[in-house]
Amino acid sequence: MAIRKPGAIPYLFLAAILCGLLFSAAMRLYLNFNGGHIDEYDYLFVGKQLLAGKEWATYLYIFGSNLDWYILGMGEAIGGLEGARAVAGLLGLVSLLGLYRFVHELYQSAAIAGLSVALLAMQAVHIFISKFATYDIIALAFFSLSLAPLWVACQRKDKQRYLSLLAAIALFSLAVTSKYIVVAYVPLLTLLALWLSPLIGVLFGLGVTLILGVYVGWHWADLQGLYAIQIKGTHGVNSNYAYILRMEVLYLALPLVLWLIALGWQAIRLRGQALREPTTVILLGSLVFASPLAVYHLHGQNMISLYKHLVYALFFLSPVMAWLLWNGLQRFQFKLVAQAVSAVLVLGMIWLNYGLLRDMHQGYPDVRPVIDAMAAQPLDANTTIASEDPYLMRYAAFDKIPQNHIKELAWMDNNMDGKSEKKDVVEALWDRKFTYVFLSNLIQPKANQDLRGVMKSRGYEKVLEIPWQTSQIMSRQDKGVLELYKSTQPARIPVAEDAMFR
Repeated sequence: MAIRKPGAIPYLFLAAILCGLLFSAAMRLYLNFNGGHIDEYDYLFVGKQLLAGKEWATYLYIFGSNLDWYILGMGEAIGGLEGARAVAGLLGLVSLLGLYRFVHELYQSAAIAGLSVALLAMQAVHIFISKFATYDIIALAFFSLSLAPLWVACQRKDKQRYLSLLAAIALFSLAVTSKYIVVAYVPLLTLLALWLSPLIGVLFGLGVTLILGVYVGWHWADLQGLYAIQIKGTHGVNSNYAYILRMEVLYLALPLVLWLIALGWQAIRLRGQALREPTTVILLGSLVFASPLAVYHLHGQNMISLYKHLVYALFFLSPVMAWLLWNGLQRFQFKLVAQAVSAVLVLGMIWLNYGLLRDMHQGYPDVRPVIDAMAAQPLDANTTIASEDPYLMRYAAFDKIPQNHIKELAWMDNNMDGKSEKKDVVEALWDRKFTYVFLSNLIQPKANQDLRGVMKSRGYEKVLEIPWQTSQIMSRQDKGVLELYKSTQPARIPVAEDAMFR
């Protein structure tokens, strides 16, 4: 491979990279892009609840440990929703630091490591989860930090490798418990470690298995409920192969094309010796590590969080893109034509990711007017709320009304028979049990048609109506209306005497 001329600097290419970094920085600082997502309000409410010394059944329905909610809750306590998003932004930078350390160990090149960070930093998925107050970026930060210590532990032969191994085990276990989907990487990382160093591989696998085993045993009853309700129910088949494949192609087509070019270049350059060259093995391994979550969503026909989970594929494909671009520039001695081609590629990547990021910003209805409307209402200890998005109300009305006065329309047990059925909601509304009813028309738009008729006949008046339209990146339901209703007549059963609110 040709060596670049002494002192040659690819100014045109670096200018394109600078544009990408400026784009990334500007978008990361744009924290007020939309109101809170249903998940954000859920997690921030839980954070407020835990920091107030109160309990909440998080392990029964959330795929992560309470550590997440303390981390985001501290940001929320300082600056509300944007404060929590700022914490996510800091963790996004931590994940980039982890990538830099890992790639530097992998390729022994500061240039490729730095370029890998720049390319991942301009990906829409990474930008978005770095300002989204959910557990995704927490898990990615711990995951990225675990890789370099594991690689170092496998490469070294002295006793210091055991310190690196302990760090890898601890950080990776934190990643898995921060978001359970990362468990997909347990077998891959264990097999990689076994291949590089059998002893370290065995110890890593045993260490992670022990920690996760203790975690599962500690929360066994709740995790069984999580599996039955969420994994077998909500996270079952909810889309089709064509839609999932189209989404994955949208995000991964360019990185995969560049991966193919990189592999083809290796095959042509080294001919029959390609598989004996460490870089070729790294390229092949990168595709293997980029695949698990993309395969999981396609196999399960599950679109929930697909766009966020693809960050793991981009995490492992970004170093391949960096290797190809940097070595390609060196091969052509940083000539202007080579720089121009690479710069156009980077600028095209920026343009593509801006469009994807815009869809993410517009991926769900803006509920800030609902929060403002509720803030203007007189709330007291007798106020009750039924909501299609209950955690929006739990967050907005925190410490203003008892939490057991807020019920979810899709999970309501009015007759206290242990079942949540549509008739429970209809009967509760018929008895005017709720002071306010909020419909987002995002989760159960069809069921809401019947509920409107019940409320109209039982004296509810509409106090807010805001049409919304979104992209389909988070849900196939992309049109609807935010509606807030208020009861004009007293409940048939006083709140203090109603068993549902005890």
